[in-house]
Amino acid sequence: MNNTWVYPYKPGSNSARELARGLGVRRIAHRNSRFRGRLEKLVINWGSSRLPEEVAKCTVVNSPEAVNRASDKLKFFENAECRKPEWFTDWEEAASYGDENGCTIVVRTIVNGHSGQGIELREPGEYINEDAPLYTAYVPKRQEYRVHVFGGEVIDVQRKARRRDVEDEDIDWRIRNNANGFIFARNGDALGTVPDDVLEQAKSAVSSLGLDFGAADVIYNERLAMAFVLEVNTAPGLVGTTLENYVTAFRGLRE
Repeated sequence: MNNTWVYPYKPGSNSARELARGLGVRRIAHRNSRFRGRLEKLVINWGSSRLPEEVAKCTVVNSPEAVNRASDKLKFFENAECRKPEWFTDWEEAASYGDENGCTIVVRTIVNGHSGQGIELREPGEYINEDAPLYTAYVPKRQEYRVHVFGGEVIDVQRKARRRDVEDEDIDWRIRNNANGFIFARNGDALGTVPDDVLEQAKSAVSSLGLDFGAADVIYNERLAMAFVLEVNTAPGLVGTTLENYVTAFRGLRE
């Protein structure tokens, strides 16, 4: 892929390194870079909401403005046109909703965090952090997926599955990340049948944010038969089949 580069959101991004290696292209350094931008150069923006002047001169896949709308959790809820949990910026409204509906409120003290950073859970009647920028209603889910969307089409789906080496008391089914005992699964029967609404809500979320590609975290409530998007990742982890699918998708841009 001549005239193609990857610009990572941070120099140590493993997924950006693996993507560049898979494509056979170079990454653009954050410091002392000799890169010079031209419109005919294609730069894959891997999760950065700001681009150096020389990079901004190029044809950029995932604009920094779109990445900013996705990476900032509050901006995501404000801008994404998809089904999302109820959300609030006022603590009193959030507390009132939680108490009246008997539901947990997810308090987001950090809007740019990842892997569960800055998340507090508030049960009905409990004290609520009054200084958080974002509050969302917890939606019970049977399954949670990561749906990778590229050019408006789903290119990969993973399910968040429990790690069997983690004890029951260390599992938190409400926040499904690695620290709470979950991994991404797809082999054999691990993925199962993915509801159509999961895929449709993911595609709507990514496209409405103005992204060329993104990985939507989507939960599915079986009782309601509805999917809800929690966030969209613009620099998702890439290994195995997921990496191969991204490499194939990006190669298609130059064909």
